[in-house]
Amino acid sequence: MSNSIPVVIPRLVLLGAESSGKTTLSQALAEALGTVWVPEYGRLLTEQKHGALVFEDLLAIGRRQVEMEDAAAHRARGWLVCDTNAATTALYSYYYFHRCDPALQALARASAGRYARTFVCQPTVPFEADGWRGPEALRQFQHGAILLQLDLLGIAYTLLDGSVAERVAQVRGALG
Repeated sequence: MSNSIPVVIPRLVLLGAESSGKTTLSQALAEALGTVWVPEYGRLLTEQKHGALVFEDLLAIGRRQVEMEDAAAHRARGWLVCDTNAATTALYSYYYFHRCDPALQALARASAGRYARTFVCQPTVPFEADGWRGPEALRQFQHGAILLQLDLLGIAYTLLDGSVAERVAQVRGALG
């Protein structure tokens, strides 16, 4: 039996609509902060399955995202940069399947306390169709749904806009 002690490191999460620059910003922030970042597992699985996700995949995505964060915390320095969260996965479950597994709902609620800081990328960067994303017109709706979810969960957030460098500076300023 392992007596490993969980690594306690502050986590920041980047949220935002599809093609709002989260992954690019995650990579840039990790470099600027001298730490590591956790990619969006849902995107990786979507690419592996050629976009053919099924309802049961969403709970697996939420759980795997948490596992990847916990594993990356051992390598992080100062901050762990997270490119999404389980609550966003729950939103996608409702969007694509009009329902959400109760276990994913619970994971989404629990994830609210995992992050010391939440940042939301404004959908103002040019849209990049990658074959897996929804239509560009969906971005504004997704953005509003994310803000609504954060407000309902009582999670404070900082909106980010501008170039990657400007967004990195905004995050660094917010982190102090």
